[in-house]
Amino acid sequence: MPSRKEQSVPSLRARLLGQRLRALREDRGLTLRYVSGYLGVDFNAARLLEYGQWMAHYTQILSLLDLYGVYEHGEREFLVQLARDAFRLPAWEGDFNAPELDVSTLDSLWLESRAERIRCYDAVLVPDLLRTPEYAEAVVQRVYAPRASEPVLAWRSGMCGRRQREVFDRQPPVEMRAMVAEAALLRSVGAPDAVWQAQLEHLGNCGDGGSVQLRVLPTAAGYVPGMDGSFTVFDLPQAFVPAVACSPHLDSVAVHEGDAGQWYAEAFDRLWEAALPGGTSARLITGLVADMTAVR
Repeated sequence: MPSRKEQSVPSLRARLLGQRLRALREDRGLTLRYVSGYLGVDFNAARLLEYGQWMAHYTQILSLLDLYGVYEHGEREFLVQLARDAFRLPAWEGDFNAPELDVSTLDSLWLESRAERIRCYDAVLVPDLLRTPEYAEAVVQRVYAPRASEPVLAWRSGMCGRRQREVFDRQPPVEMRAMVAEAALLRSVGAPDAVWQAQLEHLGNCGDGGSVQLRVLPTAAGYVPGMDGSFTVFDLPQAFVPAVACSPHLDSVAVHEGDAGQWYAEAFDRLWEAALPGGTSARLITGLVADMTAVR
């Protein structure tokens, strides 16, 4: 769970909710004083709600949406769920064995669970959502052992599969574009050969079609701005929320909004154009598997 200090930092979820509520209020020509009276709260509470710093009950959000005339099903449902998620994510914060997760990490998990399109690029490893359980465990052992307890290591190993189910079992299917640097296909992170071979076979089956598309960014592509580090761009289902990007940083995640989020979205599109088409990427990966088999 977030520490006392981190709890004072408004989450992305709370800020997105506040920003939308403020935009709706201003569009309707209403004052904060009127809204505070309508909700039966003091002026400062209504102000802090729009800055993501006050925990309104979701029923109060429903009242505000009625006041603002928001009846379109998609937007109303999104904002109500956002109000439920804004200050706590029970699925991730209620697990006894979970390590302490900071606000930005929780925001990235929320984004992943709500996005209708995910665009991820990994410069070093296989993208999280395409890892096999055994490969994911090898990465966790490499990163966190021996400074983490066995229960925490087990939780982190299982976290990858849990996230995959959350994304790939969703209906309608989430559109995913995954890209991996060619050099990462030669980096087994210490996993046994059989585990690494199975991981490559899994990647080779992703191809370029359906809701999941995979491309390899070849070393021969030269330098393309944005290829320096791994990142993921999330496109949420509502047009009023611009693309948000996340990049890993040690044990945490950096969240990029606004112009920075747009930069990452444009960087991904540049990299995607420079990457090998899906069929060519699959043949490259299956060729690596064939080479491993021949050596063994």
